[in-house]
Amino acid sequence: MFRLCANVEIKGDRSWSLNFVTAVTITRDTEKLTAEAQITLPKKMKWDGAAEIPVKRGDTVKISLGYDDDLQTAFVGYVRDVGFKTPITITCEDDMFMLKQMPAVKKAYRSVTLETLLKEQGIKQRINVMGEQSLGAYRVTAETVASLLGKLSEQGIRSFFRYEDGEPVLYCGVLFERDNSPAQVFKTGLNIISDQNLKQQKAENMRLKVKAVSLMPDNKKIKVEVGDSDGELRTLHTYNKKESELKAWAQQEVKRLKRDGLTGSFSTFGFKLVDPLDAVGIVIDGNKMGVYQVKKVIVKYGDGGFRQEITIGLRVA
Repeated sequence: MFRLCANVEIKGDRSWSLNFVTAVTITRDTEKLTAEAQITLPKKMKWDGAAEIPVKRGDTVKISLGYDDDLQTAFVGYVRDVGFKTPITITCEDDMFMLKQMPAVKKAYRSVTLETLLKEQGIKQRINVMGEQSLGAYRVTAETVASLLGKLSEQGIRSFFRYEDGEPVLYCGVLFERDNSPAQVFKTGLNIISDQNLKQQKAENMRLKVKAVSLMPDNKKIKVEVGDSDGELRTLHTYNKKESELKAWAQQEVKRLKRDGLTGSFSTFGFKLVDPLDAVGIVIDGNKMGVYQVKKVIVKYGDGGFRQEITIGLRVA
């Protein structure tokens, strides 16, 4: 039987290395700006005689989880909150925590690409922009860089961090087309614990309508609608796009959402952790069901074992 193991490194005024925690929950979601981790500490924690827990907001955190002393990096970020009730919980955020503290550079552009807009905000982390990049005329009015990314999300431009080769990388875009070779293959009877939340869908049976609105420099609006007239409505907002550009933007969103294949989530072990945008193969009862891009991952570690709940997104192969 495998033995669970963990290591939590916290660095602030002092450094701490905890090789035992009661529980850890980590959530990463391509639809959310911020990845979060919650650490539940044992009831009887000792901090070298300190009367109160010597961990504070802004301390750096690295969480490693695994089996039989074979640890893998599960989360890197910063302390956001420290609870006061026993058992104490520490809530952490990834590098988006820093962008929430970083004032946005107020600037107006006659025409700008997404990559230029982000780089001129002085973001120090590596940036990876995918898909449609032209924003046209754009005015930065947000107070922080993170709130700027939040405003971009209203236009369908998602932003989130992935941790790659030891550093955080900020991904931004509408569609994230990457290597379609599966990093892992998950099979019922082998490494899928439960597939009850997976469902099969056909694109032809999905009813979806996307409305795209472009605000022009003279404050006039251009509107287009694509998809099914009786479908579920999604609305995107952008700036200074001509009708043809606006239609292409909306069609890109339809492509992301409307597809054949599986939808939903499945649970598996934490043996090898999965990240959002990883490609995973799925085999159900011996039948190959395709390769999917991971949309969301919830990692849970504790008395119930070491598990991942993986939500799949776009079918990529």
